[in-house]
Amino acid sequence: MGNKSSAGTAPAIASATNRSSTTEAAQPSPPARPTLTRTIAEWMQVGHMSHLGISNTMRLAHTFNRIRFRRQDQWRRALYPASLAALLEENGPLTRPAVDLKDGYAIDTSMSLPHLDRILEDSEKIIAERSGARHSDDRYRSYFHNVWKAEDYTNYPAFLDFATSSDVLSAVAHYLKCIPALSTTLPPGIRFVESNAAFDDQPEVAKDSQLYHIDYYSLPNFYVIVLLRDTTSENGPFVFLPRSVSQKAAKELAYWSRRKSYRLSDQEIYSKVDPKDAIEFSYPRGTVLYIESSGCFHYGSRNSVKPRFQLMLGYTGACRTDFSELILPPKVYPIRPTDSRLRKMVLDKNMREPVS
Repeated sequence: MGNKSSAGTAPAIASATNRSSTTEAAQPSPPARPTLTRTIAEWMQVGHMSHLGISNTMRLAHTFNRIRFRRQDQWRRALYPASLAALLEENGPLTRPAVDLKDGYAIDTSMSLPHLDRILEDSEKIIAERSGARHSDDRYRSYFHNVWKAEDYTNYPAFLDFATSSDVLSAVAHYLKCIPALSTTLPPGIRFVESNAAFDDQPEVAKDSQLYHIDYYSLPNFYVIVLLRDTTSENGPFVFLPRSVSQKAAKELAYWSRRKSYRLSDQEIYSKVDPKDAIEFSYPRGTVLYIESSGCFHYGSRNSVKPRFQLMLGYTGACRTDFSELILPPKVYPIRPTDSRLRKMVLDKNMREPVS
């Protein structure tokens, strides 16, 4: 697994992170691979990996990405047991015991996380400026708008401060068993989402992310979701099943197998599990959900008759289980020379341990 510590671990961290002390993260390998490679990747990815089936395609993607990102993966896994405590302390001491996920999720209602008050304050400015108007011509997911802009990293630094805070990263790292990275393709690392039934071209028909599914981007794939306004059933809340319940349903439905739909109806899911097991993320503003979206069935944004606003942060390890990095242009997050080593690693997925 590559998680054995060595005497040279600490100098390796210092060298690698000092090398990335620039205003932007080190540019990853260009997404445009040789034409044949990219064409094959696009073919395998299309229709939610429908050609070969999700499980088969994920295995192929993971093997490919293990070859491509082996060094980064081994380094991040080795640093987790050897240096995480020191990296967290340097990044900013924990303000409380680390969040411990049970059955694939945890809900924090304490309102005490660092920078949470700042993102709630800034979110009101963004909502006032951008909400209530349809900004996309995407008719398939018209009900779900990501209003985050590239300049928001600079204009509203609280969001990255929250995403890279030690309290948040401790929970993510302990679950992934490695130093995590903000996703650079799918799902986007940061989304500021408005869900609104007024934008839905077919509000009476549940579709896409409004149907139950489990994410296949990486194993594990991890979300930190923050409610930016009070959320009730009228807002089309995020709904999920605990991991154990989800895996039971997935096994009995042969989910992720070839010719099995990626999106499942309530009828299909509830034929295998009790509807009472579903958890509705309807809580006050500032509540935070930690969840393994690659282990828990979930859906959201159904009939948001009142707009729902939430922040969605997506974290992965170095080796994904999809081909999105061959197909999509990667997000590049701003990095400052004064950033901690841990923050630089989270914002630069492609950072590498230096060759000794």
